[in-house]
Amino acid sequence: MTQYKAIALDMDGTLLTRDHRISSATRAALAEARSRGIKVLLVTGRHFMTARPFHHELGLDTPIICSNGAYLYDPAGDRILCGDPLASEPLSRLLAAMAEEEVEALAHLSHGIGHIGCEPYVTRIRDWLANAAQQHRVQLLPQSGADLLAQPQVWKLELFGQEPARLHDFVSRVVESLPFTQDWAAPYAVELVQPGCSKGNRLAQWAAGEGIPLEQVVAFGDNNNDISMFERVGLAVAMGNAAQQIQGMAHKVTADHNEDGIALGLARWVL
Repeated sequence: MTQYKAIALDMDGTLLTRDHRISSATRAALAEARSRGIKVLLVTGRHFMTARPFHHELGLDTPIICSNGAYLYDPAGDRILCGDPLASEPLSRLLAAMAEEEVEALAHLSHGIGHIGCEPYVTRIRDWLANAAQQHRVQLLPQSGADLLAQPQVWKLELFGQEPARLHDFVSRVVESLPFTQDWAAPYAVELVQPGCSKGNRLAQWAAGEGIPLEQVVAFGDNNNDISMFERVGLAVAMGNAAQQIQGMAHKVTADHNEDGIALGLARWVL
């Protein structure tokens, strides 16, 4: 019998293939794990509205850790169970600087995804939504800085820059002095959440509530925001497509996300 009681899955670059699908081999391996009593949950940087369709596809009965650990979402009840939104005072200072320097962003809100600019990204979401079931629709909400400050919660802010050097300069001059936790999703995108929020911390909170020791949790991931999980779980598995420094933080390295890396990793080390 396996020693592991839960499997935590990053989504983009891990669970999902390059065309944003779950392979049949991965789906079957996760179903086998669940048949053996192992809990499976998604731990993602995504907003719950863009994570929820894949949760339903897998038939999971667990909550989803969303927005890099900013909150825990219950798909069955369609509600946020707990979380830590961005504090209003530093958010106000950041938004003022963003307006002055025309920095674009996505904002994870409780009722949708807000956006300041970011039209190429928003267009991609709309294209994906064209084939999504009605119950999985995403609310895309144009925002201004004032609009965002009026929101009851902003869970995550993701800053984008078509010129990466300019975005890095903005972060070093403005964001570094503000109390946010940063994760660089790509050279042109940095994700900001409230200090103390991380995938690892929210996973630990969930596991404690389930009575599952973290040494009995397996985590699969491929990017910087997965390191906080790797540092805490009993088995950390990096995908073959992860950068070398991410692979170096894991206990094991499996195949590429486009080559059934999760299914192979589960077969070798869990099932």
